[in-house]
Amino acid sequence: MKTVIVDSDALIALLNKDDLLTDKAVKTLEGLYRLDTRLFYPATTLVETTTALQRKLSNAALTKDIVKMIRDSQFPVIAVDQEILESAESLFNSNGSKQNTLFDAVVAAIAKSQKADAVFSFDSWYEKIGLTLAFNILEN
Repeated sequence: MKTVIVDSDALIALLNKDDLLTDKAVKTLEGLYRLDTRLFYPATTLVETTTALQRKLSNAALTKDIVKMIRDSQFPVIAVDQEILESAESLFNSNGSKQNTLFDAVVAAIAKSQKADAVFSFDSWYEKIGLTLAFNILEN
């Protein structure tokens, strides 16, 4: 069974039907389900996702829905502890692209610590640090 760590860009694309990556995200998710893949969500991914839905997309209804899904334990959550934060800090470059945040570094640190098969994201930064994007495992 494959293990995939979910990043907020993929989760937002799945939840926000107006997102440009929705079709690709849905196809990727369907492919992951066909492979019987386990998806895990860093706590920070869920926080970042709800923040983006609330602030950037002004979607209070969707924000409320995701908070309810969190409360109902619909996401297998991975906690972010001191060890993960220290590992993330070593991956994070504050002088790098403003698109690659400490949130991304936490996802990467968790993917590395869990020896995940991939990260469900569309951000090529993950590949630059040696991780595989989820849609790529579907092609193999």
